[in-house]
Amino acid sequence: MAKKTEKKRNDSPSLSIENPSIAVIGSGYWGKNLVRNYYNLGALRLICDTNVETLETFKTQYPGIEVESDLENVLEMSSIQGVVIATPAETHFALARKAILAGKHVYVEKP
Repeated sequence: MAKKTEKKRNDSPSLSIENPSIAVIGSGYWGKNLVRNYYNLGALRLICDTNVETLETFKTQYPGIEVESDLENVLEMSSIQGVVIATPAETHFALARKAILAGKHVYVEKP
């Protein structure tokens, strides 16, 4: 379990249980909350969304975090350990399957 510290972000490049490297897929209504929370935990490394304007906003709001509009590129990144899927429910199965087959840990936001 992560230890609480006063530091908001952990920029260490090492990959471990204590310092996971997470990509949030989808940054709509609930995705924005997940982005904020994973950022504050120091685990967020990348935000993926098809809306390029939204990604530009996130680049300003979350300095040092990568953005990507192509999920395939994200899944090919060895630096990303896991993905959080926060897209419309009808896309969950296909995206989760792709991520699992790419060797990523997967968290799918409900429903």
